[in-house]
Amino acid sequence: METLSIAEAAEATGLTKKALRNRVDREQIRAVLRDGIRRIPRSELERAGLSVRSPEAAAEVAEGQEAAPGQPGSPSAISEVLDRLERQAGELAELRVLTREADTLREERDRLEAALHESRAKVAEAEAKLEAEQAEAERLRQVASAGWWQRRRLLRELHVVS
Repeated sequence: METLSIAEAAEATGLTKKALRNRVDREQIRAVLRDGIRRIPRSELERAGLSVRSPEAAAEVAEGQEAAPGQPGSPSAISEVLDRLERQAGELAELRVLTREADTLREERDRLEAALHESRAKVAEAEAKLEAEQAEAERLRQVASAGWWQRRRLLRELHVVS
């Protein structure tokens, strides 16, 4: 298995070293650690859709010679890159639509949560009011069922409390 250092892979693919490092860090490209150096298998670069130039092809392109079909810089390779770019543009448009939909759903969720909190506050207020009315009804039942002296004492307590 042929592996390339990040610098070698950057030169072979035409990307910057930083761009390749970022892809490795985001785990878009797998790398192996050998002797403390991250190395990228050539097959991994191909799997990620990055065209890998052989050193000979890179030299030919640098000298201005036309690359053989299937090699980077050839018309078929350029066509493949353009096709890939068109697919990626379509995917990007779909992702933008999904992002807008997600934002709309997030806003709707926030509105519903606010309405839910309002409703819960109203329910809590109604429950407190109901408890107060039930306590008042219980006191009135006690007054109604009490004897004369006890009724007088309960009515005094009600007047003092209210």
